[in-house]
Amino acid sequence: MDERLDYAPCGYISLNDDSTILEINKTLISLLDYELQEVQGQHINLILTRASKTFYQLYFFPMIRLQEKVEAMYIALKAKSGQEIPILLNASRNEREGKFFNDCVCFPMKERYEYEQALLTAKRETDQRNRMKKKQIEELDLLRNELECKQNELLELNEKLRKLAETDGLTGLKNRRCLQESLTSTINLHAGGSQPVSLLLMDIDYFKDINDTFGHMTGDRVLQEMGRLLEEESRKEDVAARYGGEEFALILPNTDKFEALKIAERIRWHVEQADWGKSAITISVGAATFVPGDTESSLQSKADNALYASKNGGRNQVTHASDLKL
Repeated sequence: MDERLDYAPCGYISLNDDSTILEINKTLISLLDYELQEVQGQHINLILTRASKTFYQLYFFPMIRLQEKVEAMYIALKAKSGQEIPILLNASRNEREGKFFNDCVCFPMKERYEYEQALLTAKRETDQRNRMKKKQIEELDLLRNELECKQNELLELNEKLRKLAETDGLTGLKNRRCLQESLTSTINLHAGGSQPVSLLLMDIDYFKDINDTFGHMTGDRVLQEMGRLLEEESRKEDVAARYGGEEFALILPNTDKFEALKIAERIRWHVEQADWGKSAITISVGAATFVPGDTESSLQSKADNALYASKNGGRNQVTHASDLKL
């Protein structure tokens, strides 16, 4: 960590999407009275109060995933001694080297904490004299149960929003953003190993003529049927996506050139043989297989060049990038 950030006059902490503490500066370590090795690599819950754990799950985590930032959020941290430390939190979601980090800065709010402590003391004294303590506890239990139900509803909604964010609305396949993330993670997973990775790019031949002749509703139905066919032809580990317009993509983990060509030809044949109603439909396919030194961009570029070779060669055919003449 940069020394200026390590000793900055505010706390800094960086989390991954599993809420694991990846980095924390000395300013915040000192405030919490921990040693670095006691905190780094641990779940954020280690330094959150009980109430803040719920608040973190209900508001902070969904908000930073959806909006990619959090501004002026009030939350309480828990020091090693158990003392509550109120802070004002700002955070942003950033991508570095293909991975996402949730970077947070924390500003202690001592005056507000002292004011709240005085209020809590008064409340405790009042509670001791309050003959309705039992009833209040029962009401609190009801509120806690309601909060848990709302939390479950929010988690379900968050999952639905996540699926919507990565799904193409017309075909039901993954969208291009999800494709890029999946391709990056797949390449990172296999780049240092012996298992191959292949990518197929597919383009519906003369799709503009379909729209111009039969209308865009017919064109949309063709795209939907193409999405259904790709889902049927995909294996469990494959990632099928709409690449854009009439183009589709298929990430093939653990698949070498020979197997990729076999899969591509099977899909091409099924498209050609399918009953499309008013017009025959064919596709052109470009395939590329990861080799050492490839990146996400270079693999896509190779598959794209192979696709154009298929189209320029007469369409309704499969071309592998390694067979192109340089």
